[in-house]
Amino acid sequence: METTKKSPTPPSDDIDLMRYVSLFLSNWLWIAAALFIALGVAYIYNRYSQRAYNVKSTLLIKEQQTSGAIANMEQIFAGNVYNPYPNLDDEVAILQSYTLNYRVIEEMPETHVAYIPVGRNGIQGQRTYKSSPFVLRKLAGKQPEGVHMTIRFTEDDRYTVEIDEDQLAEWKKNNSTSAQAEEINAEKEYLPGEPFSQGGFSFVAEWRDSTKAITGEKNRWLVWFESLPALTNAYRSSLKVEPVKEYASVFTLSFDGYSPQQGTDYLNTLMKLYILQGMEWKSRAADNTINFIEAQLGLISDSLRLAENTMESFRLNNRFVDLTLEGTLVLEKLEKLEGEKNMLGLQEQYYKYLLDYLGERENSETIISPSVMGVTDPVLVKLVEEFSKLQQERKKVTFTVNDDLPQVRLMDQKIEDARAALRENVNNTINQLSLTMTTINGRIAAAEKELGRLPGTERRLIGIQRKFDLNNSVYTYLLERRAEAGIAKASQITDNRIIDEAMVHNSAQIRPKSMKNYLVAILLGLLVPMALIVIFDLLNNKIIGKHDIERLTKAPIIGYISHSDYHVEDPVAEKPGSTLAESFRAVRTSLAFYTGQTECPVIVVSSPVSGEGKTFVSVNLATIISMMNKKVLIVGLDMRKPRVHAILKAVNGHGMSQFLSGSATFDEVIVPTEIENLWFAPSGPVPPNPAELIGSPKMTEFIALARNEF
Repeated sequence: METTKKSPTPPSDDIDLMRYVSLFLSNWLWIAAALFIALGVAYIYNRYSQRAYNVKSTLLIKEQQTSGAIANMEQIFAGNVYNPYPNLDDEVAILQSYTLNYRVIEEMPETHVAYIPVGRNGIQGQRTYKSSPFVLRKLAGKQPEGVHMTIRFTEDDRYTVEIDEDQLAEWKKNNSTSAQAEEINAEKEYLPGEPFSQGGFSFVAEWRDSTKAITGEKNRWLVWFESLPALTNAYRSSLKVEPVKEYASVFTLSFDGYSPQQGTDYLNTLMKLYILQGMEWKSRAADNTINFIEAQLGLISDSLRLAENTMESFRLNNRFVDLTLEGTLVLEKLEKLEGEKNMLGLQEQYYKYLLDYLGERENSETIISPSVMGVTDPVLVKLVEEFSKLQQERKKVTFTVNDDLPQVRLMDQKIEDARAALRENVNNTINQLSLTMTTINGRIAAAEKELGRLPGTERRLIGIQRKFDLNNSVYTYLLERRAEAGIAKASQITDNRIIDEAMVHNSAQIRPKSMKNYLVAILLGLLVPMALIVIFDLLNNKIIGKHDIERLTKAPIIGYISHSDYHVEDPVAEKPGSTLAESFRAVRTSLAFYTGQTECPVIVVSSPVSGEGKTFVSVNLATIISMMNKKVLIVGLDMRKPRVHAILKAVNGHGMSQFLSGSATFDEVIVPTEIENLWFAPSGPVPPNPAELIGSPKMTEFIALARNEF
């Protein structure tokens, strides 16, 4: 008999797509189950996770450019503190500052209490804003913050309050509250509007709309009072301020919140208070200027009133007295000198004000511009402007950072340097002013000597007229400055303007993204099980189907034998009509095709590992062939663990080990079985060298003898 040697073929690196498609289809139930679970998780997440909405608005930080008289009047304010070209980064910092945002939160009382509906199974719903059927009104004192309360409404329009006592104890511990522990009655029922005072709480629950009370409807809500500082920081972290394009003065304000209406109210309130705060800062500077002028007017008005009364009294008593030409000239000279002296006096008052201002380290008021008192010294004006600018910059920076940061300390050092330079300049100016005042006093004394040569009545008239004109000129000057300051204050307009208010219908849901989550669930539901199937397939080292054999070797496949569920090892003989017997018949037919016209073919059943089915296949294959009325011999060559004799109910006496060793003849080792046309050559006693015996010439002799008999 000719044999063809088949060499194993190494696995190919090519991916067999159809094989994997078949593999996936054969495991479609697992893939479907994984897809169902993934979609279920996505649905639950979309259904119960807290929703988040993005709301946007736009704000113009206008570059103020004024001109003409109004521009000159604005010089009254603190040394151009309000730069007509504002630092946009500073304005963004103000918008995101804690101080401004805290004011916004105070303006939004609906955010001070959290309202979350609770379902029948204890599942929390979405946090509401201005839509809960009731509201909590604080009565007195500080309420425990962050402590959860469960409010249950009964069918008779009452409610009970259950407090999380662990959270309450933690809050009292953190806030050093010395209140004695009290027993909380969670069963007590309250009517809407009836005060609740337990556990440190003091509030009333009222229907939001008394005409739409949910009478008779069972309901449960989880509520708690928010900490305003923590709430402020949470809102700041959700706020984004970005220019619509690089170097633009129009900014987009974006806020992520749990309700479109909440985000809309927050952004609109923030922009309104931001603009209002800028106007307040400007008004404060104008008010400081006006108050300073009013103080000076108060000092001069009494002197003016007294001089006016003296003038009227003198005119009544001396109706026919008038000034001569010489007297008029002397009066004009004295009034001019006294006017210069009074202006120097006003400037001296301003310098003293500056020294007092510089002596105060923590001064929240805006410094008054030198132009208010007619000071035109360019060096002094520049120093005041720089000092005011540094103060305002520090104020803006400390809106968002702590005072102990290096950048703030560096700015403080700059302020101190500017303060020292300004103080030195003021002291020098005061010294120069004293010299100028001495000179003017000397000139006034000389003019008064000329006055001494005039008649007594005329001298008295000149003295009275001189005091009146002097006080009147100063008073008129101050009135003009106050009028200019008032006009400048009234003409103020905001540097910023709201372009687009935040609107509810322009909001967009950003979490959860339902469609995206479902798509991700579908991808994961398909890819994860498919990946696991591929991994398990790659790690598998067993023969599962014909594709494994075809992939690893070129050996032809002659048939398929299914797993035996019978409790016998020769089901072909016991169950000849079974499906398993039919599979052996198919193998028998294939073997007949492969052996062709070969007389007395020899079939070897082998495997490298014990327990893989050699004995089972050999016995049942021999049985099914013998049923074709052909003589079949089973040779038991498993000499270490022989089992065939037990299945065929034969005695393992003389056997192949004895024949191959020369101690038994062919006829002695061949025994018939209970199955017709089936003989058996048992393995015999266990030899010490079975491999050598099977490879000896005696094995060739045995096969030749067997072919003659079978």
